[in-house]
Amino acid sequence: MPGTVTLEESRQLMRVAQRLCRPPRPGGLLADQALADDLARLFQADFLGHTRWNPGRRAFENAHCVGRGDDMARQYVEHFQFEDPISPKARHRRAPSLTGSVVPRHELARTRYYAEFLLPFKTVDGIDLYLYQGAHNVGDLRIWRAPGRKPLGEHEVALLELLRPHLLNSMLSLDELAPHGDGSDLASTAERCRWPCFARDAARHAVRPANPAAEQLLGELGEDEALALRQRIVRVASTGRPSAWGEFTLCVARSGDDAGSWVQLVPVLSATGPARDLERAFGLTPREAQVCLQLAAGRTDEQIAASLGISYWTVRTHLRKVFIKFEVANRVELTRALVTLNG
Repeated sequence: MPGTVTLEESRQLMRVAQRLCRPPRPGGLLADQALADDLARLFQADFLGHTRWNPGRRAFENAHCVGRGDDMARQYVEHFQFEDPISPKARHRRAPSLTGSVVPRHELARTRYYAEFLLPFKTVDGIDLYLYQGAHNVGDLRIWRAPGRKPLGEHEVALLELLRPHLLNSMLSLDELAPHGDGSDLASTAERCRWPCFARDAARHAVRPANPAAEQLLGELGEDEALALRQRIVRVASTGRPSAWGEFTLCVARSGDDAGSWVQLVPVLSATGPARDLERAFGLTPREAQVCLQLAAGRTDEQIAASLGISYWTVRTHLRKVFIKFEVANRVELTRALVTLNG
């Protein structure tokens, strides 16, 4: 990693990673003001923004920004995205990109986009990260500084790369919360969620599983525990306030009118049970989680194999699958992500 990560940066990285592992707030990544503040502090940024690419319309939409007024997001979506010389080139990249590496600064300074949009909003130097699951773009994050500030560089790129798996996981959860089609099919939206979801009938105060993950969870609980969970879900749906339940956080994921509400259970990373946390948060098998933790502890593949009683080649097979799930290219990137995640 270029430069040295300071102790304060390490603490900030951990704080941001932990926030990203919490239930997302419908409305976008930056709807969580505490998360936006922590990101701005970590990158010493003057502006944070995110959008989503709509391949059908061939346009960016759902723009949000922090550090500048809502007018900036509106102007970008309505007009300036079509003058933007950076995003069409950066959008296909899977790693954080300094804007100067996409369009040289002297070329950018000659464009209308710079003169009529970036400069008036005092946002001239940045890093853009586009997040993908396979070929599907689930959103982006844009981090920029104002004129006169020290330009963002490779150090900040490396910090953002450490956060990429966590940002992707949060964006995927937001993707599941987003309306599909006409936005009225509450049941099909819940059905797509990876985490257990329960629908609440507001009139009868009844709770029912809304997807297979919820049915499986109820099947694993005893009668008293299942009843306690249902009561907790009714309370969360009524108040709208998240509530801890074991290794999960219960939160209202979406509200409907006649359909009532549904409550989503999202696993949170904690100081205990890190292997189980990794399994739940990133879809790892128990063995893959064990390999990850040993890798984060600095062990070689041979040491991991000896410790777990498996072959060297089995370790390599587990790691290849983990790379895909974390969307990283190699063990160095995975180690950085794991160290950030587990402190």
